[in-house]
Amino acid sequence: MKNNRSLQVDTDFININKLSTEKPAANSLFWKLWNANKVIAQEALGTKFIQDIKKGTLDPVVFGSFNVSDAYYCFHGADDYQTSVSKATSPSLKAFLQKKYESYKSYNETFPATWHIKDANGIQPSDVCQQYSEFESKVAQNEEPIYTLIAMLPCEYLWSWLGAELSPASESNLYKPWIDGNNDPSGSYAMGNFIEAYRKEYPIDETLALKIYKEAMNFEFLNFHTA
Repeated sequence: MKNNRSLQVDTDFININKLSTEKPAANSLFWKLWNANKVIAQEALGTKFIQDIKKGTLDPVVFGSFNVSDAYYCFHGADDYQTSVSKATSPSLKAFLQKKYESYKSYNETFPATWHIKDANGIQPSDVCQQYSEFESKVAQNEEPIYTLIAMLPCEYLWSWLGAELSPASESNLYKPWIDGNNDPSGSYAMGNFIEAYRKEYPIDETLALKIYKEAMNFEFLNFHTA
């Protein structure tokens, strides 16, 4: 149940790319984007889906349906990262995007054993999930590769924030593994710190970043709201 799509930050990769999994600086773009959209995060926290996970009362069929639909998002997310890798000209950005692609690919390889699905072809996602996936693919195809990270950042941090907000889960809660597994912001912090280092060398349009981030965050809310 863990959100293993998060960046798996091994020591060698951290050292080579000078990454940090510590909380980004208060004035970083990471927090500017999050704080501008925290009201949407609060709405996601208040959805019946998330509150029922907190109480351990969520219908397992609903949980399973959500995860199968989310698999569609993850399969296409890997493709979006691969698209961005092919477009990146900055060596550090190309390496980071490649690492993210590998994280998604590894996570996606768990679906055949967990949910008995091997790829996106047989999945009928929710309308919101399909629209969300199409939005991120459009960003990957049409914007500079750095904005793929911006589009993925709400998913990266929101899930770990939700895990923290729902913690501690009782031992009897059926969804304790989901709550505990998502309560780790290190991958999203690494992404935020990478973006901050990147924009010291290359321009990032903050207005465009905010627009992309907000749309992705809204899709995250709608995914939970309609589950």
